[in-house]
Amino acid sequence: MGNLTLGIDIGGTNFRLGAVDEEGNISHFEKNSSRVFDAGDVVEIIHKEIEDYMDRYGIRDSVRAAAVGIPSIVSKDKKTIISTPNLKGFNNIRFSDKLQEKLGIPVFLDRDVNFLLMNDMNKLKIDNTKTVLGFYVGTGFGNAICINGKLYAGKNGAAGELGHIPLYDVDEECTCGNIGCSETRCSGKRLEYLAERYFPDVSIREVFKYHGNSPIILKFVKDLAIPIATEINILDPDYSIIAGGVTFMEGFPKDVLLKAVHEKVRKPYPEENLEIMFTEHDQQSGIYGSGIYAHQMLKNII
Repeated sequence: MGNLTLGIDIGGTNFRLGAVDEEGNISHFEKNSSRVFDAGDVVEIIHKEIEDYMDRYGIRDSVRAAAVGIPSIVSKDKKTIISTPNLKGFNNIRFSDKLQEKLGIPVFLDRDVNFLLMNDMNKLKIDNTKTVLGFYVGTGFGNAICINGKLYAGKNGAAGELGHIPLYDVDEECTCGNIGCSETRCSGKRLEYLAERYFPDVSIREVFKYHGNSPIILKFVKDLAIPIATEINILDPDYSIIAGGVTFMEGFPKDVLLKAVHEKVRKPYPEENLEIMFTEHDQQSGIYGSGIYAHQMLKNII
């Protein structure tokens, strides 16, 4: 079957696995519940899941490496999972070294949004020498930064925590423990709260379809522009990508969000020639990004 890598995307609800070849083709895709990790030692659990997966499809001899994306703060050396608010057991773990020792193949680790940005840049055919920002509005507010073709991690690996910039006059506690983080206003969690309180007649996935013109919902959409415009003003990117489940709900007013971003971005530049694109993810987007990353890292090792 040639050279394969395993792309592994661990989320708060599901974790996904797939085998990725050097051209980016995905085979043997699986989606499982992340609740399996609640049972104990998460490294041992994922080790068993991977071993069983390789045996199930008879690909053990073809797999050269694995890459794991997770919604966490990951150390700068990409070895340790530091903090994962929405997943039990994924805190302060020397993850990649332990899993690599058990599997006997290289294991690469990074934030899930970094792998999503790699997927998006490939999908949109963006030159990887450019500066690109990814804004991902799902359960939380994810962010990935690519500067001159390199993913930016910062001093501690904590760069891109855009969901945790402080907002004025917001006193709600965030899941991270801080008060007033942007994620308390700019996230799927916030939308769920608004839908349950003000629009109990519809599901959260239909709130834009039936109540998109409500001042409450319009304010939510315009508030999303605050963290987006903040980072655009700081980094003056070549391209900005907006994605995530919230932005592709039926009836989501993309025009309202774009107008709000343009209103908040510095004039004349970077506002005058902003390049903002929307892209939709599927179940395999994180698998592609992590699998291709593993292939790239293998070339660096060899």
